[in-house]
Amino acid sequence: YFRGGQSIPWWAAGCSIFATMLSSLTFTGLPSKTFAQDWTYFIGNLTIIAIAPIAVFVALPFFRQINATSAYEYLERRFNLLIRLFGSASFTLFHIFRMAVVMSLTGLALSAATPLEPFQSVLIMGLLCIAYCTLGGIEAVIWTDTIQTVVLLGGGLLVFVMLVVGAGSEGMAAVFDADKLNLVNMNWDVTNSQIALWVIIIGGLGQNLSSYTADQAVVQRYMTTADDKLAAKSIWVNAALVFPASLLFFGLGTALFAFYHQNPAALDPTSRADQILPFYIATQMPVGIAGLIIAGIFAAAQSTVSTSMNSTATTIVTDFMRPFNICKNEKSYFRAAQIITVLMGILGTLIGLLFVDPSIKSLFDSFLKVIGLFMGVLGGLFVLGLTSRKANASGTLIGAVVGACYMFYLWKFTHVNGYLYTTAGICVCYITGLVMSYVIPSKQKDLTGLTIFTLNRKS
Repeated sequence: YFRGGQSIPWWAAGCSIFATMLSSLTFTGLPSKTFAQDWTYFIGNLTIIAIAPIAVFVALPFFRQINATSAYEYLERRFNLLIRLFGSASFTLFHIFRMAVVMSLTGLALSAATPLEPFQSVLIMGLLCIAYCTLGGIEAVIWTDTIQTVVLLGGGLLVFVMLVVGAGSEGMAAVFDADKLNLVNMNWDVTNSQIALWVIIIGGLGQNLSSYTADQAVVQRYMTTADDKLAAKSIWVNAALVFPASLLFFGLGTALFAFYHQNPAALDPTSRADQILPFYIATQMPVGIAGLIIAGIFAAAQSTVSTSMNSTATTIVTDFMRPFNICKNEKSYFRAAQIITVLMGILGTLIGLLFVDPSIKSLFDSFLKVIGLFMGVLGGLFVLGLTSRKANASGTLIGAVVGACYMFYLWKFTHVNGYLYTTAGICVCYITGLVMSYVIPSKQKDLTGLTIFTLNRKS
């Protein structure tokens, strides 16, 4: 139910990682960001390619070697049960809110392209995902992700071609005149205005390092293939898809600008920036084709939401129930997994209904902040455990608490760009945890196979 019998083909696992990390906010949020601004976030997307070797040669061997169902089993072996529960609880909270954010903001975007009210879209996505996740487990999630990858990429490509044809050469010339292909802003500003190249690179590396080492939604895919080599191939497949997909979604935003520069009367001045792509689909595309593209947006949302439902059920059963022997046998744990999948889906959907807020200015920016608030500290815990022999449970726990407080401070009391949150969380958790491990020394544990210095590469 949680590993798919370790019989998932590597290419399907790779597509699933890709679809999970993409989400509908990439489908609608990135084009809208590019339409309003330029290509400055493009380099941040490509940092996944830089992190892929770390995922393949560092993270993957650890999780396969300890035969982990939950990524946070590693934290107990490296530190103690309390830190495992802290990490798992942080992940679970993150993905409950991630489900809510993805569904609510997708519902808002789709309200421009369909007769559905945002709350109706949220309910449709939530109920569909609850149904197939509960019945099929991770195997259902991965195969639907694979199909959804084809739907959303194919739909995006079709829209791009129609936009370019509709904009013509004059529209594309306007793109260059307005400097819409700008990739780099050279400044030292850490706020949301004119995001700088260094913010993009440092922030993107932190986000992807945390996702590929500390996010159960990704790590769980490492355990669904038959062996390490196939799992590594799935990561490379995901990395290979990133570049063409980034070109496509950033290109969509630029093509939207070109089209509406040539056809300004077709643009609704009252619509939000995040609704620009759905608005084009609804008003400019033939009905049948428009339906396929809307299906692609739904698909992108469902791939993320279904993963969150399954992975949170995995962490609750594996990290909170098994260590305390809550159930008597495997059948009972299986039933518990199904019930928790339903409950997590209902909870995420209900919060999604509460989050339907037309006043939210940018889907993309809001999503970055949600990721950063939770994943920064989680990434710090894993980086600290993997790269330091000296880190101990007491110091690491203090580092996690200080990191969480710092994340809250950044969110509530500063104007720091949300793109930096995850990297800031990793750094604060790591430095504080390491320093406090020296201040509060403890008896050294056996670290065989638990750090990059003690990993048994041969096995």
